[in-house]
Amino acid sequence: MKKIFLALVFVHIAIGSFAQQWKPVTAGVSFKIRMLGSNVEGKFKGFVGQIKFDPKDLSNASIVASVDAATIDTDNSLRNRHLKEKEDFFNVAKYPTIKMKSTKIERDGENYIGYFDLTMKDKTQNIKIPFTFKQNGTNATFEGSTSINRRNWAVGGGTIGMSDNVTFAIIVNAVAL
Repeated sequence: MKKIFLALVFVHIAIGSFAQQWKPVTAGVSFKIRMLGSNVEGKFKGFVGQIKFDPKDLSNASIVASVDAATIDTDNSLRNRHLKEKEDFFNVAKYPTIKMKSTKIERDGENYIGYFDLTMKDKTQNIKIPFTFKQNGTNATFEGSTSINRRNWAVGGGTIGMSDNVTFAIIVNAVAL
């Protein structure tokens, strides 16, 4: 009887520790910042991610993602080159990837809050991203946005007229594995 009980406990733990895995099929990462009184918008490409997420088992959820910093695009080639090459911005030759990894995910009413270690230019800060999860069969959409202080990652230096706050948004369409 003791062996059966231990086997059942093991099976419960093993089954409970596997959150649903999702494969990203499309993703968009965009940002907006105020510069001299007007908005500058841009986006990154090269999204790569691993998502384990089951709304009924958030203790085993995890999201790990990255974008290729060299893909930054603000629809202005001179600005893009400046952002990519300058040390006080992204310096993509030295820091080619922007990464984030969840440290905790919790429910917030019908939505969720993800706590992530965001790494840019070898600096890591924990940020909070409210997001939604919408599932339709084997398809799902994860969508969230937040605002960060660019100076926490030494991006933009002391550029005059540039806001410290950058709003970025992420939308990921995924399929169940």
